[in-house]
Amino acid sequence: MLISAKLKPIALATSLVLTLAACSEDTTSTQGPNFGGGTTDPGNGGGTNFDEKALVANLVDNVITPTFTAFNQQATANHATLSQYCSVEKAAALGEASEEQRLDALTNAQTSWRDTTTLWQHAEVMQMGPLVENEGELRNLIYSWPAKSLCGVDQDTAYFEDGVINLDSNRPYDIKQRTATRRGLVSLEHLLFSEQLNHSCSIANDALADWNNRTDSERRIARCEFAVEVASDLVDNSQVLLDKWNGDTGYAMTLKNAGEVGSSFDSAHQAVNVISDALFYLTEEVKDKKLGIPLGYESNSCGLEACPQDVESPIAAQSLANIQANLAAFEKLFTGNGSVEGNTTGFDDFLVEEEGADTKDAMLTGLQESNQVIESINGSLQQALVSEKEKVEQTHAKVKDVTDQLKHDFINKLALELPKSSAGDND
Repeated sequence: MLISAKLKPIALATSLVLTLAACSEDTTSTQGPNFGGGTTDPGNGGGTNFDEKALVANLVDNVITPTFTAFNQQATANHATLSQYCSVEKAAALGEASEEQRLDALTNAQTSWRDTTTLWQHAEVMQMGPLVENEGELRNLIYSWPAKSLCGVDQDTAYFEDGVINLDSNRPYDIKQRTATRRGLVSLEHLLFSEQLNHSCSIANDALADWNNRTDSERRIARCEFAVEVASDLVDNSQVLLDKWNGDTGYAMTLKNAGEVGSSFDSAHQAVNVISDALFYLTEEVKDKKLGIPLGYESNSCGLEACPQDVESPIAAQSLANIQANLAAFEKLFTGNGSVEGNTTGFDDFLVEEEGADTKDAMLTGLQESNQVIESINGSLQQALVSEKEKVEQTHAKVKDVTDQLKHDFINKLALELPKSSAGDND
């Protein structure tokens, strides 16, 4: 759990401010006062003397770039681990490796997937530039959730093994041409964690016609071989992200050069707004989808009641760890506490400069309390929805404490604009 060292005890008066702010939230507002207004510093553009270029530079260099780099490195290591697992799976089929060795190699592969997914869940909260262009195409190739297709993954497992699509010799298999739901981390979760070896399709096509009659070993080998291919594709896409982010013409430099001659941003304030938009992942994805939908606060597979099968990661039971990673990434972006200890310029400092220390404290307290409730849950999110539903409801409420501040006082104090997806959100 990552909780900023800047967090200080909060007086009762501050709690009262938080309560009143949440109750009086003006959800019809789309931007803070003075958005894009005049300033004594033409590089800012938000009506403040706070050094917004320094804020952008620190978040880019010490928070976002290290996250994308670490994901690329872990994706590469993950590919190697899965390749090793598949080698052991094949050796076991030949009697050249024991069942214990096979299970140990599988466990290592699953652990590697968890490590890779956790790093990606940090990057999930940093969606901007290459991760949002073309309607999030690159992001979806890495992590397609909430879209998924277990049947599609099973079909592509058979297609990859055959080298052609659905036994058609005129359609050679190429993962780069396949849809996002058959690739990435969501696909790997099914391939590595599903204990059911039968295919997931209601109707088997030609390629899957004899799948359920094959031996367990044959099916595990087919799945692990496709998992290695998916992991290789994941490495490629993590590198595409880095290439689009880094370099003299990368998006990182575009953000840091905001307000300068030739920049696509008129001011540093606009670049700050791009980064602040990413913070709303906590509202739309964590609060509403990862918690609200399984709780039945919004329509789900069970109607409008608790629905364990609708959690984010039902096969690997990774849902709570994902949410904690999202909270940790949000805090890094908010506080600027990244790879360089000597530079922690963050939104919290901006809030203090704009007389929003109470908002800063309320948001950090909400993050801390969200984590505390999650850590008190025994087992997975699926289990908690059945046996400890009140704790899941508390987690939702604590995350909402943060997002209420984000949508109201945070935006208003810093004269920022709400992302279009959050404008008019009455929750």
